[in-house]
Amino acid sequence: MTRARSRLIEEVCSQLEAAGFDMSSPCDVRPTCFDLVARRDDQLVLIKVLNNVDALTKEDADTLQQVAQFFNATPLVIGRKTRRGELDEDAVYKRYGISTITPVSLRRIITEDALPREYIQRGGRFVAIDGAKLRRARLERRMSKHDLAECVQVSTRAILAYEREEMDVSAEVAQKLEKVLETDLIIPIDILRDRGATSQVTPPSDVRDIPDLERRVNEFFERLGMKVLWTNRAPFHVAAKERGPPLMSGVGSLRSWSLKKRVQILKSVSEVTESDAVLIVEEGQAETRVADVPVIRQLELDEIEKAGELKKIIAERSEQ
Repeated sequence: MTRARSRLIEEVCSQLEAAGFDMSSPCDVRPTCFDLVARRDDQLVLIKVLNNVDALTKEDADTLQQVAQFFNATPLVIGRKTRRGELDEDAVYKRYGISTITPVSLRRIITEDALPREYIQRGGRFVAIDGAKLRRARLERRMSKHDLAECVQVSTRAILAYEREEMDVSAEVAQKLEKVLETDLIIPIDILRDRGATSQVTPPSDVRDIPDLERRVNEFFERLGMKVLWTNRAPFHVAAKERGPPLMSGVGSLRSWSLKKRVQILKSVSEVTESDAVLIVEEGQAETRVADVPVIRQLELDEIEKAGELKKIIAERSEQ
């Protein structure tokens, strides 16, 4: 990790803490689709921090959206620049469908409730407007769509699309509409409520191609009637849920350095997401808990018949 990125993560953590967010420890396993998890009340955010946001890969973005959707969280990218220059502090960018803002924008949003109004994408600066309010204001002034279109220099078809909220509205046109109709139409962008693009939650690879233990774990969760999400780009290997917050699990051998490194981060992320954490290991004999994370041996999987039994075992071993 570069020094600039480390400093940026520290800055973001400081801002979140000052605004009353609970945070996970930085997720310094590699690769990972998010660096921090933060919660304030019912707002759960998965954050990727990049000095240059062009470094976000499509694979990381897709996985981040899948994980965020699975956890009912908001995916967010925070950065300073692209290869073309500094990011605008007053606007929201989109990277593969994920909202992307600067640290300054983050501070304004979480401490001042100052929501951005414009988003930047290919083609210019755009805003979201209240289409129903636009139509009401037009009718109250007895203006036809054609009349309004001439006033703001767009087509009649565009006015219809704006009212139906079917077309992006440029910031310039939106300002003209507000001036002509003498009403506020622009809807501020609530970043922390933006769930991003809907992404189908599926394993990143065919489960028939994964190692035997992981295949057994997948079959175990499915037998319990739980939805399953596998990923190799997060502090956990698999997340599973029946209802409510997902359970997160690291899968492998306790002799594995990689699994040991994930334990503390897994515990931290589980606390912020209010999820259970567990290690499912291949050893025939193992401790029932490692660094306060319950351990279940693969030989025990066949003995567990219901999701409720699994939760009970995790709760009991968490308290030992």
